[in-house]
Amino acid sequence: MALIKETPEAKSWVYDTLLKAGIRLPAVEGYSVKEKVTALFERLKSTVGVQKWSAEEISKWVEEHQNIADWLDRIVFAATLEVPLYLVLWQDQKEEFRILSVATAKGKHIEVEDEELFSSCKDLASWMSDLKGIQVSKRFIEGGRLSSIDECLRVYRVPWPGNLDGFLLNQQTQGVNAIFEFSRTRKFPVKTHNLNLYFSQDVNRWKPIDIMRKQLNVPLYILIWSSDESLVKIHCLRKITEKGLDFEETEILEEKQIVPWFKRFQEES
Repeated sequence: MALIKETPEAKSWVYDTLLKAGIRLPAVEGYSVKEKVTALFERLKSTVGVQKWSAEEISKWVEEHQNIADWLDRIVFAATLEVPLYLVLWQDQKEEFRILSVATAKGKHIEVEDEELFSSCKDLASWMSDLKGIQVSKRFIEGGRLSSIDECLRVYRVPWPGNLDGFLLNQQTQGVNAIFEFSRTRKFPVKTHNLNLYFSQDVNRWKPIDIMRKQLNVPLYILIWSSDESLVKIHCLRKITEKGLDFEETEILEEKQIVPWFKRFQEES
């Protein structure tokens, strides 16, 4: 038996650069939003029927095969938002979905507890729809990479909630220092890429994360990157207007400058 992390998101080289320097940037697989954030979601694909796992076996597998520090940070992140952190277990091409809540046990371990079991994707979509006021879903450009859970949810017009690309905690206070959104550019160079050219079609991408930013009262940094370039452009969002994204500041960083830029958050901790 195994649990597999499977996501259609393109992983940025920036993550690898940070990890090599010992900087973790935990991500969240999905989050739902109404007037406020209502829930956080992680998901794992099971190689066997989702009911064959005991709760203890799931916790043990996650702790032994995934980054436990990232999971503990997600639990703190959910608690700061005052929302549940759900783990969705699914099996490829099977209409059965197990929903578990995730919490800490004695501060250093994770503990999962069963919440729901759905025997159809329609029921899963209905449950998720109740949590989603705004459709938090990024435009998906690359075809052929969606998993069966993504495909079936889209059939019922309830896409899997959009993800949060990263957040950083203050390890002393356990408060949130900042949240991060990565935006990959293909058509334009990093330096000249203008997010507001696509604002009208991306508005439901930006509104939910802006709600999260306000709820947490922390900075939101948007990193523009390319697979073909070794620099990034970083915007700090001030607000969203009818015309688009309004930034407090914008910086262009070469690869060697990225780690020092992120380390300042650790120093502020």
